[in-house]
Amino acid sequence: MRLGSLLGVGVLLMSACAGTPSPDGAVVLLTRAGCMDSEKMRTSLETAAQALAPPVAFTVVDLDTLPPDDVRRGYPTPTLLFASRDVFGLAEPKPPLPPPT
Repeated sequence: MRLGSLLGVGVLLMSACAGTPSPDGAVVLLTRAGCMDSEKMRTSLETAAQALAPPVAFTVVDLDTLPPDDVRRGYPTPTLLFASRDVFGLAEPKPPLPPPT
């Protein structure tokens, strides 16, 4: 992943985590087995999260482990969510959910 992408993720995390986060203010990386870009995204996210003071914790969720009706299954992978919203502006999937990508 390019340096610009890493900086972009860092800026998004810093702005999203500024002040007191909402109760659902979790940072979540959505992935699934076989996603070629997930490891790059996770590495960039780890670097950006550790660069913040205090470091930002995040959770990695394998979409294949979620119930079939969980709307997060409709996102492509990798997807980065903050407070249950895609940080790059992708709208929340609506049922019926598309097949995995």
